[in-house]
Amino acid sequence: MTQPVLWTNEEILRSGPLWAQTAMQQYRDTILDPDFPCYFGTKAEEQGHMRFALVPTDRDLPALAEALGTFAAFSKEHPKRRHVFIALFNRTDHTYAEDAQWFWQVLQWLHEHDPAPWPADIPTSTDSPQWEFCFAGDPMFAFPCIPAYQHRRSRRMGEYFLMCFQPRRIFFGVDRSDPGGERIREDIYARVEDWDAVPPHPQLVDLAYGDPTMREWRQYALPDQNTGLLEQCPLHTRGKVPR
Repeated sequence: MTQPVLWTNEEILRSGPLWAQTAMQQYRDTILDPDFPCYFGTKAEEQGHMRFALVPTDRDLPALAEALGTFAAFSKEHPKRRHVFIALFNRTDHTYAEDAQWFWQVLQWLHEHDPAPWPADIPTSTDSPQWEFCFAGDPMFAFPCIPAYQHRRSRRMGEYFLMCFQPRRIFFGVDRSDPGGERIREDIYARVEDWDAVPPHPQLVDLAYGDPTMREWRQYALPDQNTGLLEQCPLHTRGKVPR
């Protein structure tokens, strides 16, 4: 039986491998909790707007790249829906440092094997406040869900390592420039404080994408406690630099 490039939650629970079914159920138990901080994520899961890829081994990154490219095309066809792509890895029992390093390695691999050119309107320098990770010509906010998190529980979805990719366009209505955007941000931060055992990171809480002192990549792999953030991005991106 041919497996899908993009999975839905129902397909994984019905016919996915046992490890993926376990990872999916743990993820759903977390995101469908009424108190989960990001109610946009909860609603998207309830409405079936999430799409998934399965990464059984470290050798399966080409399948991940195919799935992410397929998702980018799918998401662009539905720009008013908050579609999110989540990769489930058959990866457990690692330290935070090991999983954070693996996250950056996977991003680097995806960048180097991206079939599309870097978007002309996104700087390639990670030191730019307008930089964002891009794949298949699509800017995406990327972050890992690391099982070793003990305090930052909003970034932990069970015993399996996950990687999430949110197209930049799905943040409509949430940016500070949007009516009500600041109120939504404050509400989500308040829910994070109730859910996590550590407050939102003080170096990031007052900043948003595009702010002059903001570096978007610093929000990707957050430390478990509010220690200092990395000074240099582990990811090296290249491509056509915008004029």
